[in-house]
Amino acid sequence: MDNKARESVFQNDIIQHLLANGWLLGSPEHYHRELALYPEDLLGFVQETQDTQWQKFCALYPNNPEQKISGACCQSVK
Repeated sequence: MDNKARESVFQNDIIQHLLANGWLLGSPEHYHRELALYPEDLLGFVQETQDTQWQKFCALYPNNPEQKISGACCQSVK
């Protein structure tokens, strides 16, 4: 068995373990490589855990704050 085949088995084992313990499997087309996350996860986290700050952000950026927060995060990693 070559290294790639063993790596694939290892990767699948990790994925199955994570899924069995409450993780959700994301869709590759929604993954933002530059941010290394799913933007909808970022948005959900901010909205659920930082409501006051999210409301202030929405007041500052009333036109599509969801898109604006992803763009702001992307700018901070550059």
